[in-house]
Amino acid sequence: MKENRKFIRLSAPIGISYKPAKQKRRKPTLSLARDISGGGIRFLAKEDLREGDLLELEISIPHLKEPIEAIGEVMWFSKTKERERELREAGVCFLDISAEDLHQVLEYVHTIGIG
Repeated sequence: MKENRKFIRLSAPIGISYKPAKQKRRKPTLSLARDISGGGIRFLAKEDLREGDLLELEISIPHLKEPIEAIGEVMWFSKTKERERELREAGVCFLDISAEDLHQVLEYVHTIGIG
């Protein structure tokens, strides 16, 4: 199977919060990222998501004072069983992220992943 990734992906537990885009009253859901790249993020979801859902993301990269903010689209969603627990995972592609925030993500992935 050919890999079509444009960015290096870093497996790292990073705190995130997410909520459906443009829903002002809903509180963000806290979760944990499984990996991150300049193109998107894979994280544990607390509820079922659908392909195409738009999410507001806040990503807490360890050394930064402020979280990275982005809008992303759910590209895939899966449910699996792990040690008698149901796990939900989502792969989200960044659609709207500032150049500065993208630079911070790329710098983090490069520094931690490659050293």
